[in-house]
This record gives sequence, C-alpha cells and structure tokens, in this order.
Amino acid sequence: MELARGLDRPVHAAAAPGEPGRLYVAGQGGAIQVLEDGRLLPEPFLDLGALITTGAKGEPAAEQGLLSLAFAPDYVRNGRFYVAYTDRAGNVRVVEHRARAGVADPGSARVLLEVEKRTPIHNGGQLQIGPDGDLYAGIGDDGASQTSPQSLAPGDLLGKIVRLGEDGPEVVAYGLRNPWRFSFDRETGDLWIGDVGELGWEEVSVVPRGTAEPANLGWDAYEGFEEVVWDAGGHNEPRGPGELVWPAAVYTRGEGCAAVIGGYVYRGERIPALRGRYVYGDFCTGTVWSLDPDEPGVVRRELELGTTLASFAEDETGELYLVSRTGGIFELSD
Repeated sequence: MELARGLDRPVHAAAAPGEPGRLYVAGQGGAIQVLEDGRLLPEPFLDLGALITTGAKGEPAAEQGLLSLAFAPDYVRNGRFYVAYTDRAGNVRVVEHRARAGVADPGSARVLLEVEKRTPIHNGGQLQIGPDGDLYAGIGDDGASQTSPQSLAPGDLLGKIVRLGEDGPEVVAYGLRNPWRFSFDRETGDLWIGDVGELGWEEVSVVPRGTAEPANLGWDAYEGFEEVVWDAGGHNEPRGPGELVWPAAVYTRGEGCAAVIGGYVYRGERIPALRGRYVYGDFCTGTVWSLDPDEPGVVRRELELGTTLASFAEDETGELYLVSRTGGIFELSD
C-alpha cells in the first residue's frame, strides 16, 4: 500500500524512538522530510543540501548525496540523531545532530567520522543502532579493484562496517564491496547485510551476534559463492583474519539488476506469515524476497513493487516500509 508520494528523491527512512506514527525520510538532495500518520509535513526536519554533493541519474556521482539517518535510543531525552552523507569534497561523513522540541538544530553538528574517497562510487552510507546501543556505519570500497584492492591497514575503513564507540571506529565486518543497507534483527541481534556485486552476483549475508570480530565477508576473493579470478595468474585468496562468512542467499543479474537492497528480519504483527523471515529486494526491478534464517537457501518471492527500491524502513513496532527513489513510500501489508 502506498503511504506517500512526491517526496524529494528518497533514499532511506527511519523512525525515532517515542514518536509513533512518524517516519523521517532522507532525500538524496539533502532534505529530511517528515511523514506523520501518512501525511507529509510542510517543513523539512533538516536540510543539508548546502553541505553535500551528488549528481544526476546515470552519472557516477549519482551514488552520492544524503545516504542515511538514524536516531539514538535515548532520542526522546536528548534529541540525538545521526546522518551520513557525501560532503562537498566527495568524502563520506557521519555527523551527530541534536533536535530540540522536535526541530533539528543545524548548529549542533558534530562530525563523528570522515572517510576520504577517491571516486564518487561505492559510498555505502547505511547507519544503524546496534543491539548494544552503539552507532554502526557501512562504508563502500571506493570502487576498489585488483590494482587497488581493499586494504586491511589500520585506519582504512573502506569496504567495511564499523562501530562508532567512545574509542573511535572499530571494524566489525570487512570484505564488503558496497554494503547498501544492513540491519540488526531486533530479537536476536544478528547482523544482516546486503552487499552489491560486480560481475554477476548480488548477495545477502548474516553475521550471528557473538561472532568473533572482525567478520570476513570475502570480497574481493569471492563474489557470492564464486571465486573471483582477476587475471591469468590464478585466484585471489581472502586476506586478513577471521573465518570466511558465506552468503545466506545470492541472486544473479538475470533475476534483478545491479544492486541488492538489504532489509530487515520482520518482527511486526501485521503479516503473520512473514514474521521471523528476512526481507530484502532489488533496486531496479523492485522485486521483494524473503527467507527463513533457519533455511537460508529457500527464498520466497513476496511481491513486485513495480518501481525502484532504494531502501527498507522499520518502525517502532517492527512493521516494514519500502522506499522508492521515484518519490514513494510504501507500507508492507498482507
């Protein structure tokens, strides 16, 4: 069911703790708009348009812009929330803001993380609050290749998911190409990741809570279950510590297009047949699938959105929403 339309290039949405009926929608151009009981409020919550860079559809810079937002667990008390975006130099920034009386304060900005980029692609940008209450951020690999592979050097955060704690960023997962949407199961704390492929495979992986960190997701030695052979010299061994985490599910470009959209394990009440299943989709086709974490190889097609799918969103009660770059927000219903 379409909840709203006509939003400004939405790419992500999130609910704030203690505000039932509200969704905050991040637009790629920098504006955060508010949906209240399905109604679009006239004024944006925050507009970061002057601070970001992005590009037109079809350009490499089209991957840039405002990427994600998340709200602190104690948002009701202190108004803390977070945004991820590409700044005017094209670097990925994660910034803390404060809101007072429901209005964001632009002057409260505090940069938590800045990752230098060389290219406008593979920015990642997802923000999530983990089961430990900390903020997590996903960073793309900057278009790495065998001539410029992902680095495991200290301080290099490209192609990784990091925890932003008091002691700075800590790598919790690496071997990622472009983690365009990840989430934590609100009941188990397991980390689910949708990682965009390159040569032909899109993949979904799960890192169970308690897995030794950092988890190794395999790129650029493997894409999906397939070994990546970069040249006639032979195969490329996975680098770094940690046991290799194989995908829970994969699909080919023939079944989708060029970008998996990671979603959530459904913990709502509206759709009993979906409860406990991980829901994810495809950017171009808008196809939505689900799988049972206990039987990850058995994938079920749920629906065809009929338009692009940029992200999923989860409200306070665990109900799910679908975000389309064409300007629509859809409520997942039975």
